[in-house]
Amino acid sequence: MSDTSETISRYSTGDLRERLHAALWAAGKEPAVLKPTDLGEADHFHTGGRAATEYVARAVGIGLGTRVLDVGSGLGGPARYFASLGAVVTGVDVTAEFVELATELNNACGMGGSITMHRKPAQHTGLPAASFDAAVLMHVGMNLGDKAGVFAEIHRLLRRGGTLGIYDLLGTNELSYPMPWADRAETSHVETTADYERYLRAAGFLVTEDTDRSAEVLQVIREHGQFNPMNPDQLATPMILGAEVAARMDHVVAAIGAGHLAPRLIIAVKPV
Repeated sequence: MSDTSETISRYSTGDLRERLHAALWAAGKEPAVLKPTDLGEADHFHTGGRAATEYVARAVGIGLGTRVLDVGSGLGGPARYFASLGAVVTGVDVTAEFVELATELNNACGMGGSITMHRKPAQHTGLPAASFDAAVLMHVGMNLGDKAGVFAEIHRLLRRGGTLGIYDLLGTNELSYPMPWADRAETSHVETTADYERYLRAAGFLVTEDTDRSAEVLQVIREHGQFNPMNPDQLATPMILGAEVAARMDHVVAAIGAGHLAPRLIIAVKPV
């Protein structure tokens, strides 16, 4: 099975829209007319949640008029945050359920004109070369067996001087499963910082920053209960969790605490 097929199989539930709408109604929100902040942490499916999205946006330099490519865009939470800063965002994801619901949410938030979602594999987007100022990849690499191909495609899509921000869990696949992104080690594609930097250099990037965000992420988890399945506020926890929620979350938090995984931000630039 390809990593694309693995990803679609892992994340397609068939009831995500229903669950998200129920959580919005429970919070007193109208799903057809929303503000981006109404969705809370529900569509920020990465360690550190919305705070991490904001950090990545600052680090990459996303602002008014920035043309942003969001690789593995999921439900579109980061894309909507980038659009709120004035960016024009294109999201690509292989999971049809995500793309359809993200598009619905973009329109409900009045952002349909600023964000375009495509169901495309990250290795072969078919998008025009040099059409983006910045690209982000947030907690997607653990599902990507062909990171070299993905980074090469992103390099093609960025203009000269463009910036790529990767916020991923890096480390080892020798972990306790299930994890949020995989049920077993055979379908998990966690790699090391050295691996990422090798792929990036081969694609033509210059790596300018590599920051470990473990301390910040663990603080968010302690203070705000991110990934806590017992939190009565369904919008306080990412919706894309699937089965065995408690075990998946316990395993990833324990792995970060033990240093087997680290949420890291890597910044790479396409030379001028």
